[in-house]
Amino acid sequence: MRFIIILLLNFCISFASILSLNDAFQVDSKKYDSSIIIDIKLGQDIYLYANKIKLHINDKDITSFLNFPPSVEENNEKVYFKELNLALPNLLLEHYAKKNLNQIKFEFQGCSKQGLCYNPQIWYLDLTHQNNQFSVSKPYKQIKPKKDFNSQSEEGMIANFLATNNLFWILLSFFGYGILLSLTPCILPMIPILSSLLIAKSEGKNSKKHSFFLSFIYVFFMSLAYAIAGVIASFLGASVQGILQKPSVLIIFALIFVLFALAMFDVLRFEMPLKFQNFIHKKSDNKKGIIGIAIMGFLSALIVGPCVAAPLAGALIYIANTKDALLGGSALFIMSFGMGIPLLFIGLGLGFLKPGAWMEKIKVFFGFIMLAMAIWIFSRIVETHYILTAFGILGVFFSVFMGIFEKTLDTFTKIKKSILILVLSYSLCLFLGGLFGAKDFLNPLNFNTKQENQTLNYHFINNLDQINQEIKNNQALMLDFTASWCENCKLLDELTFSDQRVIDQVKKYKLIKVDVSQNNSEDIKTMKQFNVFGPPVLIFFENGKEKLKITGFINADDLLKKLKS
Repeated sequence: MRFIIILLLNFCISFASILSLNDAFQVDSKKYDSSIIIDIKLGQDIYLYANKIKLHINDKDITSFLNFPPSVEENNEKVYFKELNLALPNLLLEHYAKKNLNQIKFEFQGCSKQGLCYNPQIWYLDLTHQNNQFSVSKPYKQIKPKKDFNSQSEEGMIANFLATNNLFWILLSFFGYGILLSLTPCILPMIPILSSLLIAKSEGKNSKKHSFFLSFIYVFFMSLAYAIAGVIASFLGASVQGILQKPSVLIIFALIFVLFALAMFDVLRFEMPLKFQNFIHKKSDNKKGIIGIAIMGFLSALIVGPCVAAPLAGALIYIANTKDALLGGSALFIMSFGMGIPLLFIGLGLGFLKPGAWMEKIKVFFGFIMLAMAIWIFSRIVETHYILTAFGILGVFFSVFMGIFEKTLDTFTKIKKSILILVLSYSLCLFLGGLFGAKDFLNPLNFNTKQENQTLNYHFINNLDQINQEIKNNQALMLDFTASWCENCKLLDELTFSDQRVIDQVKKYKLIKVDVSQNNSEDIKTMKQFNVFGPPVLIFFENGKEKLKITGFINADDLLKKLKS
């Protein structure tokens, strides 16, 4: 027994001084006016081999240009004890760090006097060069995928453009991106919202100038929301819009649209409390009260129109890497303002409307539009056949309220009644189709509730470890980041992946869908690893390496070109 105790004591004493990696090597960085310093503090009895120390900037070895302090000998090897300070003077950095964002790779190996040698260590530091000043990040051990501005993905190229061009061209280009995005479904849901708000203000004082001013306020705060959400997302590595797609938030926002619709029908002034009436009407109808318009513009950008595209993702990558929230946020704001250009024209168009009795019909029309928006928001959390039924009921009421049974026989009324008969017919089809479980708006009378056999075989995985394992084990794999609230994701499935040419091309890949609808901690962790700020995103892997990344909606022809290039 004594022998065993003595043996255990000797064992513990022998290994008590063996330090962990964190205690053995403490790497830090500092910035001075004329240089960048990399410090390594070594634990007790720990030493570094001088010939194992390597330092690269953007993959260029600059070790021979550094001034190393005097070393000592240990077992016929030149080594360093206690600490090592490496100075990188600005003159050296200016020659090798010519990009806005650079990467320092620092390699070394150390041992303990106790006889244990540690594995070779590699640390990374981000070196930023802006306004003739260098700044350095804290060292980190794992290389981060988002640091690669040279990625061939569209957002990677846009991030590199932000890092290497002047402010004028950056803002001009992002304004152009915004105008192009205004032609996509991103902005369409906001048109009826703004139109309804402008119509609500039309009584007694509608003018082109006033409507344009209100449209500008709406677009300004919509752009502000995109910019703020983008900056926050770049630092959090998560979709801010996704956070706001929770069922409770969507229900509240849908109810707000219902309240706006009731206001259009002149119901609120009888049923709503006076304080709430003042908030909805007085602040909205008062020239000075633009708070309602501003709030709707801000919230609409985050809840009604969640849309991620390559320019947005590129700006987020740039902000996340450089921490330059001012330039990145400005680019996002200008891009969002470009997206809102059609909304400014809406204001100009509605500004020509003159007050009159006929405006009551217009108000009723937009009241139904607001109810349709509420149902559309509910479609993110309610089964499709219930949504069909709701739209069918709404269409029947719309036809009646808009005058399908009017007896006036002038030409305009005949045309209007003909259109309303078509609307009523389609609404009845939606209603009946929804009751029998149909899920197709274009073919609501297809009562076959059995799902068609999917040509593409998707695997739904949300666990990050499983996803990484699948990437490692499969020669060809596609990740499809999607969400129930993502309209572009639905378009991607309905249009792009229904094309037989695309189906044939992607069959060689193992197809994995990552549903981030819940935006929980596991979803956020997965999105962070793959540098995804919001769906839809397609990432193609071959032999464990990323081959292609596509952010936002892409049509079948463009996808095929990218896959074949």
